Amino acid sequence: MEKIKKTRSTFRKILRGLMFFFGFIIFLLIVGIIYVVIVSKTDPPQVADQSSLQLERKDLGNGMYTINGDWFRKSKSGLYEMYVSGEPYQMGVVNGKLSKELVIRQEDAFTEQINKMIPSTFYQHFLKYVIGWFNRKLDKNVSDEYKDEIYGISASASDNYGYIGSKYQRILNYHAAHDIGHALQTMALVGCTSFGTWNDQSQDSTMI
Repeated sequence: MEKIKKTRSTFRKILRGLMFFFGFIIFLLIVGIIYVVIVSKTDPPQVADQSSLQLERKDLGNGMYTINGDWFRKSKSGLYEMYVSGEPYQMGVVNGKLSKELVIRQEDAFTEQINKMIPSTFYQHFLKYVIGWFNRKLDKNVSDEYKDEIYGISASASDNYGYIGSKYQRILNYHAAHDIGHALQTMALVGCTSFGTWNDQSQDSTMI
């Protein structure tokens, strides 16, 4: 009888120990998840004057748009050209308004490719926080004027991808996608094409 009591007592101690151990592991996981969610969130800069959001573009036809003295067009050579002026945030807002369709089309193409490469919604959400943690100090390495401009552009971003992140955080991270791509080059997921010419190989010997 005494042995049975001791066995039960030992079993209870082991059970309590296991419950404490697994409870502690679950607690650490919850804390870790909360930490990653918090640090992966990037707040937009504080901009006092947001009156430029009220500006409206004019369509002059043939892919030419203007806002006051700023303009955006597609040249005969097929290249997009833009001129904007003003404070960083205003330039970003005007940039986004003038090229709204292009901003949305680029994000559509980007997310479509991501969906092809990573069809699992669960894994996409998992990667969202991994990338958010990886880029948690991204905004600290971007000057204030560029952050203001990116924030302005983000006002014209698509409303369809809120599940990825805020408009500002998405546009900011897309600017870092190129560097992330370099980290993936060994996986043959991305590749870049570039060229350069100088000295006697260019018309006036300057570098292109």
